[in-house]
Amino acid sequence: MRRIAALGVATLAVMVSGLTLASGTTLAASPPAVTGGTATSITDNGATFGATVNPNGQATTYAFQFGPTTNYGMQTTSTSAGSGTTDQAVEQTLTRLTPGTLYHFRVIATNASGNVFGQDQTFTTTGTRPTPPQAPTVTTGASTTGVGTANLTGTVNPNGSAVQYYFQYGPTADYGVQTTARDLPAGTAPVAVSTALSGLQQGATYHYRLVAVGPDNTVTTGADATFTVGGQSTLSFFGKDAFADQHGVGAIFLGNFSNTAARGTNLTLSRSGRTLGVRAAFTIKANTGGFVHYTLNSLGQSLLKSRHSLRVSVSATTATGARITTVITVQQFTAA
Repeated sequence: MRRIAALGVATLAVMVSGLTLASGTTLAASPPAVTGGTATSITDNGATFGATVNPNGQATTYAFQFGPTTNYGMQTTSTSAGSGTTDQAVEQTLTRLTPGTLYHFRVIATNASGNVFGQDQTFTTTGTRPTPPQAPTVTTGASTTGVGTANLTGTVNPNGSAVQYYFQYGPTADYGVQTTARDLPAGTAPVAVSTALSGLQQGATYHYRLVAVGPDNTVTTGADATFTVGGQSTLSFFGKDAFADQHGVGAIFLGNFSNTAARGTNLTLSRSGRTLGVRAAFTIKANTGGFVHYTLNSLGQSLLKSRHSLRVSVSATTATGARITTVITVQQFTAA
């Protein structure tokens, strides 16, 4: 009887597994699906965008990208499309468009499995297009990265009119995310701008560009650029003591727990907020350790000479933007 019961359980398990596989079109998470793309209720200054979004079982948001070219440059506010498994009719209404102007637009839907873009569509607002003002001039600048963070820079010349600017970024040159728009007053000279990003995927590469919107929604986009987000440091300090000779030259031991060489951009010794010594770029080979030499400045040498030992803070920054810190005691080295 016990053997028959066991066989029944096994058979039931196989049947349940078969049923699950037979009915499972949603066993694996999927990105959303989008279809269509219509512009209705078109006026001189507005239109209503529509499309169909299927969340495919995951929490999904949608928005519409639009602009005078297939670079788009503008995007509506992201709105929830739910997490169902059926097509959802979605729409958003725009205002403040320019009369007599051809616009490109498409829908973008996003869930945890990725971004999906609809096909490019066009419409033309009614009315007569006014004489276009001079568009702002935009230059995408450099970026700096940290652990899960990035700071994007650029310049905007308003060319005589008040403008707004923001950055677009994402895993490809399709972007998909944009920062909060900020205002710039009218002017005729380039203005340096920047925006800090956080919560980025460590080690991932992102595309970004700077965008400015002038009067009558004239849009200028900067060139595409990329950055790679910093990850956790593979470097680690070893020991709590270091030595420096009569010339202020010493060394600190660091280990590298990685299969690739770790490049450092600086090593700094400080005390009470004052720099006592530095070392510029250094490299620690993969899966090994090594001494990083530094030189105390005049203040560091003077303090060490008078006290014979110093408790100092030490920080090292890697080329990926990761930063590690420790506290060590620097001992004065005396030749025998």
